[in-house]
Amino acid sequence: MTFMVLIVLTLGIMACGDRTASEKAKATGDAVGDAAEATGDAVSDAAEPTGDAMKATGEFLTQSKDADVKAAQETLDGIEKKWQVLLAEAAPSTDDAKVEFQSAKDEMAATLATAKAKLEEAKDASDDHWRQDVKPALDAALEKSEKLYEDAFAKFGRQ
Repeated sequence: MTFMVLIVLTLGIMACGDRTASEKAKATGDAVGDAAEATGDAVSDAAEPTGDAMKATGEFLTQSKDADVKAAQETLDGIEKKWQVLLAEAAPSTDDAKVEFQSAKDEMAATLATAKAKLEEAKDASDDHWRQDVKPALDAALEKSEKLYEDAFAKFGRQ
């Protein structure tokens, strides 16, 4: 790019040969104008692929978000199904176990509600908001609900 500009300027100066000062100035001005035009064209041409790359990146991020949301929904559905089975089968026998089981149920309900809210928020979230805020909170809620299920299953499952 710079090389091309230097060539055009050199040709402009060489074209000045045996001309008057005003002719030399005009020729140099024309050469500089041509070089500026060539530079502008090159910059414009270089900007087009950048725009295309930005568009492709945005499409990739959207696809990635959509895939992540779908996977999160499937994970949430799986946890909820396992949780419902545990609720139906668990029968804590002592008062302490009943209190502990109720506490687990309350915590799981809150955690699942958070995950569902983040899934809803994801539908309208911008890519930046999704990556920075929604996805980390959704992942944390899913991990917490899975851990809550595993802990409750270990204490109250298949008794």
